[in-house]
Amino acid sequence: MSTFRPLAPTLCLVLALTACTEADAPEKAAAPDTTRSTSAAGSAPAEGSPVSAKDVCAYLDGQVPTLKGIGSETGAMANLTVNLYSWYEKQGPVPNGRDIDDQTRQECPATRTEVLKLAGMESFERL
Repeated sequence: MSTFRPLAPTLCLVLALTACTEADAPEKAAAPDTTRSTSAAGSAPAEGSPVSAKDVCAYLDGQVPTLKGIGSETGAMANLTVNLYSWYEKQGPVPNGRDIDDQTRQECPATRTEVLKLAGMESFERL
């Protein structure tokens, strides 16, 4: 048992690196496809139409309880960054922060203010 204890952190590291390597493999296969799309958009592949402001606001409104439960601005910002990007990625093209700001200022200013306050931000451009 004493031999296993020093090996446990190494084993965890190897498993984590293996998981990361396997997760990256599909992206490499899709790389030729994305180069055609990125030349027009300049960032993530732009397939489909942009997400409506109403959908963004509904998503953000649903995230407020989660962000409140985190309890720290840094944690809320990290959660918001990852989850919002993942949500956009599933919907279609991922907009820049300025576009998200414009949509939420018009459609749901109260939700926008609350989400940004919970994440300790003044704008979605910070994401």
